[in-house]
Amino acid sequence: MLKVPDNLSEFINVTVKIFEDKKIKDARLNAELLLCDVLKCSRIDLYLNFDKPLTKDEIKIYKDFVQRRLKNEPLQYIIGKTSFYGFDIMVNDKVLIPRQETEILVEKVLNDIKSRSLKEVSVFEIGAGSGCISIALTKMLKLENLDVKIYAVDISAEALEVAEKNCELNGLKHGEIKFIVKDIFEIEKLSRNFDYIVSNPPYIPFDEYHKLDKEVKDYEPMISLTDKENGLKFYERIFKIASAETFTGKVYCETGFDQKEDLEKILLQYNFSSHCFYKDYSGNFRILEVKK
Repeated sequence: MLKVPDNLSEFINVTVKIFEDKKIKDARLNAELLLCDVLKCSRIDLYLNFDKPLTKDEIKIYKDFVQRRLKNEPLQYIIGKTSFYGFDIMVNDKVLIPRQETEILVEKVLNDIKSRSLKEVSVFEIGAGSGCISIALTKMLKLENLDVKIYAVDISAEALEVAEKNCELNGLKHGEIKFIVKDIFEIEKLSRNFDYIVSNPPYIPFDEYHKLDKEVKDYEPMISLTDKENGLKFYERIFKIASAETFTGKVYCETGFDQKEDLEKILLQYNFSSHCFYKDYSGNFRILEVKK
């Protein structure tokens, strides 16, 4: 059990030791961010008030947070938020926690749009989840004074409720991004053309899913992680939709680190003009660009 230290500094040090003993990564960062959420303060404020004691209510909340973290519940779910592309994103167990690799996906789409000197742009996102991709694209493109139209689909109504809240959190008007509850396997082709199809689909093969860290497997939604098959099912559908005559734009997808060869085999079935894979910060091919 967590002992009751005298001040913030001691609380952090005790928690770090407990987390390190349980092999929790980034133990100090976790301890500090949990405490920041309890106190509703920044890390800088935390450092400036290391000698401050906690109230009984604050101690109770912090102990609960620590116990939840010790059970491998993700930090982001405990505090209910994360940062993505510089924007605050609300998260709960109905949505996948945004990853750094997905920021690369957003960056590639933004760079391509800027290179084309477009005045207006339309995007169809598949698997919207928390809405982080569509929100980041909308916010960044509005800074460039572009007319942005984004339709974002997800099979989970609960996930899209989170996405709607994230739009409000980031100052977007209701309906500015059109979120639609839809199973993409019911879509053969798009009813209108879009400049881009963007997706971070469930790409973990089912036999690999069971090997994931408890922090991921036991808490994040399975439906956002795996297709319960070989990890390629969603790409096959995305490529089919993109190959229809109603779409003339580009496709950008996040991919698994070892899926390049398998995806290239699938792409051979279609008459796309070109495709390209981009590496992540670890040197793995993680972003796929397909040109119609």
